Amino acid sequence: MYQIIAPTLFQSKICRLPGIGTLKMATIPAQTDFVNGQISAPAETIEFLQEPFGEKIFNEFSAIAELLKKTLDENGTAFLKGIGTFTRGANDNVEFTGVQIKPALAQNVSFERVIRENAEHAILVGDQQTTNVQMTEFFTEKPIVKYNWKIMAIILGAVGVAVLAFYLSKYGFNAFGNSRAL
Repeated sequence: MYQIIAPTLFQSKICRLPGIGTLKMATIPAQTDFVNGQISAPAETIEFLQEPFGEKIFNEFSAIAELLKKTLDENGTAFLKGIGTFTRGANDNVEFTGVQIKPALAQNVSFERVIRENAEHAILVGDQQTTNVQMTEFFTEKPIVKYNWKIMAIILGAVGVAVLAFYLSKYGFNAFGNSRAL
């Protein structure tokens, strides 16, 4: 069985076994680990999707699928070398445990971040291309001093208090009720 299922699975990335389910190759993309300075290689795993009951399909693997179902019924498990193990679970469900595929040529890569502080290079900011030197100058410019509204309110309040004090010193408190004094 292995000699027929494995090459099809690894070449076309899918193998449909009628009455059992579908084996698929799933690719796990490369991942970066900046803390440890590593980039892990992409990996592949084998996934199993159980076929719904009652679905009758015929393909080139129908005879092998029948043989596999017979082995499952007799032993409770069926092992396919290099692919994984099928087991008969609760409620006659078929469960699959795939083997870990070892990448022959893909290994983790180590890296070290290079920072060149004095080298000018192009960078993209939004939709405009500029340089790191221009952006450094842009962010190190002294900000324009804006007047704070609180300071202006305090100054206007002090002017108002001064005008009121001047008025009261000249005309007194009685001038408010007496319209002739004005």
